[in-house]
Order: sequence, then C-alpha cells, then structure tokens
Amino acid sequence: MIARLIARLKRLLWPLRPVLHPIWRAIQPLVGRNEAVRAAANTPPAVLKVKHERGTIRPLTKREFTFIEANDSYYRGRWSYMSVAAQQASELIARHDLHTALELGPWGRPLIVGADAMDRIERPDLQTEGILVVHDATVAPWPVADKAYDLFVGLQVFEHLKGKQAIAFAEVVRTARHAIISLPIDWVLEDTRNSHHGLTEEHVRSWFQPIEPTRVVLGNPGPKKRLIFVFEDLPG
Repeated sequence: MIARLIARLKRLLWPLRPVLHPIWRAIQPLVGRNEAVRAAANTPPAVLKVKHERGTIRPLTKREFTFIEANDSYYRGRWSYMSVAAQQASELIARHDLHTALELGPWGRPLIVGADAMDRIERPDLQTEGILVVHDATVAPWPVADKAYDLFVGLQVFEHLKGKQAIAFAEVVRTARHAIISLPIDWVLEDTRNSHHGLTEEHVRSWFQPIEPTRVVLGNPGPKKRLIFVFEDLPG
C-alpha cells in the first residue's frame, strides 16, 4: 500500500521536477545518509568543476560522476547505464569529430560536458557549460535550427513525453546528426499508470519509425533494465 502511494506521488509530482529539484538540493544535506552530508548542512551545494575546452564536447568521466553522485542522491546507482551512454557518446565524438550537443531534461547537469540543455522551464540550478533552451519537447518545432547539433542525448526522459514521443523524435532527426536515447524496458510496477511501466523494445521502436537505431546496447540488466538506442548519421 505504501509503495503504491509513493509511486502515485512520484507520478503526480514529476511535472514539477524542475521546480522541486532546486528545493531538494537545498535541503538534501539535512536528510543525507551519512555524517559527512549532515556536516555540510550549512554550506551551498557542491558544484562540479570540470575541465572544458570551448568548442569541444566529451562525456563525464567516472571520477566526475562519482563527485556528482556523492552530492545528489538522484544519481546513486545510475553509473551502470550512464557509463554505457558515455562510452557510446565518446565513440561517436571521436569517429565523427563532433563538437556540439543538446541534452534533453538532464537532472543536475548534462552527461555531455560542453552540451547545451533543453527543459520546459528556467533551470537556475542546472550546471552546464552551454546554454539552456527553454521549450517543451512535446511541442514542434523546437526553437533550434536544422542540424544545429552534432549530437542529441536523452537519458530516461522520452518515456515522460505523454504520447508525443514520435513528435519529439522527429525534431531530434531535424536538429541533430546523431542521437543517444536511453529508455526503461520491461519494467513491471505496481502503479501501471507510471510512465516507466510496461514499455517494450518493440513499442519504443515505434516512436522512431521509419528510422531504425544503428545499434541497441544494454545499459543495465535486471528487473529495471535500460536500453541505449544509438542513431548514427540521422537523415537530413
């Protein structure tokens, strides 16, 4: 019963994530799991300082991610699939000499150092080297020029687009040359209305039609499996 109530509460509050996230970051030290976090209760949230050369992009390193994970509970346990997405991004960047990226709905900061980000509302808490494009991804067209970005990244966000995934993916194709999208696959949840529940690989592939992913890589196995869909050389 409690689990069902928590799942329902998460579903109802998800649209308020951009507003609630900075509040959570402010109070997180007060409810941290260890003494080190509690000791930081009166200090500002830690900000990751990354080395970034203007005009370049790269994925976060494991060391950088570990810092983020230690300061934001959202990231705990997520390196398993994010590292796979990072590896795929690294290979695309090297193979195609990519220099620009757009990441949709990152929680605390983009996985791609140097990327721009897109979210529905202003995100003063977002840590990014690029700009924030304020726009609802379910509404086309995006305020982005054709093929403006070398790489699009969307990690665990397409499932929340409320039936408008095909519209959003068409904009990905229009605005980017390559794409990496991670999705929850075959999750079985008590709350069957949860956007993570029951998504199959066949169903999510229908969002991308008529384009087929170049490859599909396992992000992490288990009852909460995630697959990484990689699209190289999207049509112009």
